[in-house]
Amino acid sequence: MASARRNQLLSVGCLAGLLVGGAAPAMAFTSFDVDFSAANKKTSAEATGVSGKMTFSFIKLDPTNAADNRYTLDLNIQNTSPVSGNPSGTLTAFAFNVPGTTSSPDFKLLTYNPLASNFGDVWGASTSGAERNVSNNQILNFPTATPSRAAYAPFGSFTFCARDTGNSCHGGSQNGTGLTDGQSALVRFTLASNKSSINSATLVAQSFFDLFNSRTFTNDGDFKNAQVALRFQNVTTTSGARGKSDKVAGVPRKPPRSPGDPVPGPLPVLGAATAFAFSRRLRRRITTAELRNQPAA
Repeated sequence: MASARRNQLLSVGCLAGLLVGGAAPAMAFTSFDVDFSAANKKTSAEATGVSGKMTFSFIKLDPTNAADNRYTLDLNIQNTSPVSGNPSGTLTAFAFNVPGTTSSPDFKLLTYNPLASNFGDVWGASTSGAERNVSNNQILNFPTATPSRAAYAPFGSFTFCARDTGNSCHGGSQNGTGLTDGQSALVRFTLASNKSSINSATLVAQSFFDLFNSRTFTNDGDFKNAQVALRFQNVTTTSGARGKSDKVAGVPRKPPRSPGDPVPGPLPVLGAATAFAFSRRLRRRITTAELRNQPAA
């Protein structure tokens, strides 16, 4: 009986441990937003007040094949500057890095498709450092060798940059065909993971999110450390100054909880209380049974 009692109490202890220790795992997500605000010179070169948003959405290209390390990135780009009133501007270019180092990136970009957008002038997509142009809905294949990076003054260089028209990602025409206030466009990439440990769309999304979130913008000029950026031209500032341009750093927004994610809260505490109450009742029953089974004096 003593042995049975110990086993039963051990089971209760395990149950309580599971309930108390069942902390919610990290949130799983396959897409996230990046916000761009030129409200000050911590996040933008000129603090003109324009704003934008990019949504990164990742899908495994062949989910039935565990060995396939290719993914689709649907990238939505939006000019969130007010449709009427100032600040106002045309979003003419976007740029981003991939996780890893320049010499050993965690991902390789495979193809780029501007779809119906006008972002067809591409840098960071050749081995010569020259611009490569792609027409709407035409797929651009990246070279097998490591492509040149895209200069993006006053930032550093980026893995990839595309713009509407012009002679470089950090210069170009004032008469672009980019996104005006309130407009958005979708472009598409395929990429491959170079690391066996990054083998799902959620891990790919987390990797990009962590990279973009690796910088803090607390001082003027910190925008230069950004891992993702937008360029605006034909800008009218909040104060009404015209003919300006700006380059703006991106800050990733905390992703929403996926439908399958557990809801954090007091459940572990309630579970522990339930287990404790159950163990007290069990101990009483065991004690009563032992007393009944004892031989009479």
